[in-house]
Amino acid sequence: MIELDELHIWRKLSSPYRNSEVIPSLIQELSKSLNKKIADELIWEHIYHQGSVYENTLATVPHVLMIIEESDDIEFNIDVLASLGVVLIYLDNISELEQIFEEDHLNEKEKNRIQIAFMDSIEKFRNLVNKYSHNTEILNEDSKRFYLIAFLVSIKRHKEAEIFKTFNINDEYIFVCPTCEEETFLWNEENVLNAYSSDPTTNKNQEKLRIDVNTSNINLDWLEKPIDIMNINSLKPLIPYFKGDINCHSCNKKHNVFKGIMNSI
Repeated sequence: MIELDELHIWRKLSSPYRNSEVIPSLIQELSKSLNKKIADELIWEHIYHQGSVYENTLATVPHVLMIIEESDDIEFNIDVLASLGVVLIYLDNISELEQIFEEDHLNEKEKNRIQIAFMDSIEKFRNLVNKYSHNTEILNEDSKRFYLIAFLVSIKRHKEAEIFKTFNINDEYIFVCPTCEEETFLWNEENVLNAYSSDPTTNKNQEKLRIDVNTSNINLDWLEKPIDIMNINSLKPLIPYFKGDINCHSCNKKHNVFKGIMNSI
């Protein structure tokens, strides 16, 4: 781990705005205050930007997880873990970590220290996410779905987590046919997932496409379990549709709905 007083290393770390030297002071302030605004500034302005992660991301995550581990503020801990879940979506293997170190301003010892500390912290992230999944009754539905992203990342379902990041509002999903790549629009209309061949916002008079619910043999236990644990009522009614089949309106091939949603990512 890069210690907070090693500013000569922090200054060299890549970041969205080339100002990684401010991170140690933010971490120290966050540790003392458990202030949500500081956590948001640290995560969304300094270590994650428009879907990109940086060298300072890898160096910062272990420190933030240490703060959560030592904190008894459940609401703060859940909120920050959910944010880290989004950050970690794109960090699911060693090769991706190595690609982050594209510039040659760190020596091998510094790189190794950062990578080892980050990889060690991932197990801590998994344990903390699982622990606090049983405290999500304090969250509203939007926040529960946001925390679901972190849960899926913690069980190495990174691409699936990206689905719930992309379609986080839960009002629509996109099915992309695995055979012909044609899109089908899936609209959540009062907890019923209706399918349309074109965007309903521009074509309001089209007929709905049939979804045969619960007909696929796809196993979604990994998704149903956290939804039940966290009591995410906004997603429970959609599970039968995710486990259903639909005939593509273009090529007429039948595919599982959730696999088609996965294909849109």
